[in-house]
Amino acid sequence: MRKKIAQIFLSVFLIFIYSADYLAAQEQHGTIEGIIKNESGETLPGVHVSITALQSGATTNSDGFFRLRNITSGEHILRFSMVGFQTITEAISLEPGETAWLDIELNPVTLQAGELVVTASRRSQLIGQVSVSMNIISPEELRSRNVTSLDQALDYVPGVQVLGNSVNVRGSSGFAYGVGSRVLLLVDGVPLMGPDQGGMDFDGLPLMQTRQIEVLKSPGSALYGGGALGGVINLITRDFPDEPETTIRLFGGAYEPVRFDVWRQSWEGAADYRANRGVQFGRSEQLTERWGYWVSGKIQDDSGYLQNNRSKGLELYSKVGWEISGDKNLSLYSGIRRNRNQQFLYWNGLSDPLRPGEILLTGDSASGANQGLSDRLTLLPVFTHNISPDIQYALKGRVFGVAFRPIDREGNIRPSDRHNVGFRYGGEAQVNYRVSDELILTGGATFDENYVRSDVFVGEDSLMVRNQPEGSLFVQGEYSWNNRLTTTAGFRYDAYRVHTLDTATQFSPKFSASYMISDHLTARTSFGKGFRVPSVAERFFNNRDFFPLESNLALRPETSTGYEAGLTWQGPVQNRFSLKAEFTGFWNNYRRLVEPAFQPQTSAFQFVNLTEARIRGAEISAAVSTIDQDHHLSTSYTLLDPRDMEENRSLAYRSRHLVQVSGRSILRPWMEAGADFRYASAPEQVDTDFSFFVNDAEVFPSVYVADARVRFQDTNPLRGKGMSVTLMVKNLFDYYYVERPAIFAPPRSYHIVMEVIF
Repeated sequence: MRKKIAQIFLSVFLIFIYSADYLAAQEQHGTIEGIIKNESGETLPGVHVSITALQSGATTNSDGFFRLRNITSGEHILRFSMVGFQTITEAISLEPGETAWLDIELNPVTLQAGELVVTASRRSQLIGQVSVSMNIISPEELRSRNVTSLDQALDYVPGVQVLGNSVNVRGSSGFAYGVGSRVLLLVDGVPLMGPDQGGMDFDGLPLMQTRQIEVLKSPGSALYGGGALGGVINLITRDFPDEPETTIRLFGGAYEPVRFDVWRQSWEGAADYRANRGVQFGRSEQLTERWGYWVSGKIQDDSGYLQNNRSKGLELYSKVGWEISGDKNLSLYSGIRRNRNQQFLYWNGLSDPLRPGEILLTGDSASGANQGLSDRLTLLPVFTHNISPDIQYALKGRVFGVAFRPIDREGNIRPSDRHNVGFRYGGEAQVNYRVSDELILTGGATFDENYVRSDVFVGEDSLMVRNQPEGSLFVQGEYSWNNRLTTTAGFRYDAYRVHTLDTATQFSPKFSASYMISDHLTARTSFGKGFRVPSVAERFFNNRDFFPLESNLALRPETSTGYEAGLTWQGPVQNRFSLKAEFTGFWNNYRRLVEPAFQPQTSAFQFVNLTEARIRGAEISAAVSTIDQDHHLSTSYTLLDPRDMEENRSLAYRSRHLVQVSGRSILRPWMEAGADFRYASAPEQVDTDFSFFVNDAEVFPSVYVADARVRFQDTNPLRGKGMSVTLMVKNLFDYYYVERPAIFAPPRSYHIVMEVIF
């Protein structure tokens, strides 16, 4: 099946490419460069310069200078944008071999300039043109909050809740023991999900070299395939700067001792300040006109605030770019990570939450703690070719390997037959074709295969090796009817081998539209179907070392149908502020939703298919900034109605109310302060069967968490580009809560971050 799909696509793809190459004669190229200033004549660093039709762009350096190399000769439209300044376009005619020079002036405005995003349609476009719900996390947000893992970055995205190691977008996931994520993680548009558990790795990402993180909150299966039922998170890495840049960030802190004497008596470490510390570093440079690179890494040692909860890790990432010719580019992203973790799985009860519990099973016992060495390897090669200003294609590969070696209580690595090894490998091809000024077509194909060898995935068939191949074809068309109305329609066909010779297929259509009612008000609506095959862990996990879980070889793929409609208003307020406000209503129906359930006949949990579930709700958000962007306040509220239609009750571990509030203010040129607050109501339904094994596992109170920070920066360093020191307090009011069943969340902690850029 998968060979036939691949052969058909390859034949069509090669015919298309060779025909396009033949029609597009050998073109010559030129260079566009220039200086960008404000109305006072001061140069502007950080201005984004792009030629959207070519998917090409650059950013001005500290002197306001930019350069676009090897641009196809002919007519082009350049776009210049920067937050707090008017976005302008400039037409230019480029002759073969010419170096064109531009002097650009940007004027301040009361509106924030539109951000370029790529996730919604697999191509660059303004966020104001996106017809589905999307949020952007900027590098400044990551830096100011000292974000060292992805889950910390997602805490303040409207409608997103992180439950332990599960990402819950608008109630799509609940809590599923870290397996079978319904939110798809991408790095530069390439899937990066675990081959075994099908979940996200929060730590294995190059956050220091991140240009932005895009969070798509609508079903994305029509473009991105299985795993995107609830949404997509796309981490987009930085380009290579013209001027070399080195960043070193040192961070350290401590968890505050707990308040209750009874907890301190159970574990002596509860009376101590538990330290965490680390260093992040990065270097980026455009070596020549054709070669560029960046590298980054992190070394971290966290003592943890729970017994048997220490972690140590080393991460290294790199990206190398080679401009083969003016229209061909090749890049290679790579990452390696090694962690030695003590994993705290569940507590010993509410009166003793800081120590791991123990489950007494028939003839044996299971421990609430685990220890092991975890290794990860990532390779993502990408080749792009701009055949002409209207036709581009990209070839992307991926290899993602994981290995886990458990460590016994004496500190020895267990025998090799207890090691878990998994690989996800595959690739995709995509073509973008601008048929006319009104119509853009996007199409392509993907193929992936998961290989997993583990002693905990031994099901009824007694096999230890699991393979899960999957292939797909997708196509989408975007049509601009006029300056106000844009519609998008497409579909995706997926085929997965579920088990042995059993294959599951799914046709997933999508449609969306956006209409600009006025210069400030835009309406949007969307419809899409989703599809996800259960992960290897959900189908085959069969183990009682830490918790009683049974395999379910009869588990079937889950599907969804999602509807969304919303309004976005963006404009000035009394010529002093800029305001962006959004209101969105959504309705998602799920069939065969995969959720863990207790099976009395085996006295164990098992992932099963719910016949039908429905999640509907509404979300409202607002962000207001001063014209100079020195002061910013954002807030959001999400209302959820998650129902298990089979049992006629609320879905487990979904909060009905979510609130996020964030603010920051530049008090002095050298001082900035910020604060964040999030609230999640207690779930109406929890898994009470969990309490049969773990004491007080049904305890899941509402969450009230506030963080505060102040940042001091040298505005005129003697050497280098910047220096700063940030002081932070997380969980400011020391509120005690749980972040997933039977896990005590972090108490109040203090942090200091020192950063230098040169």
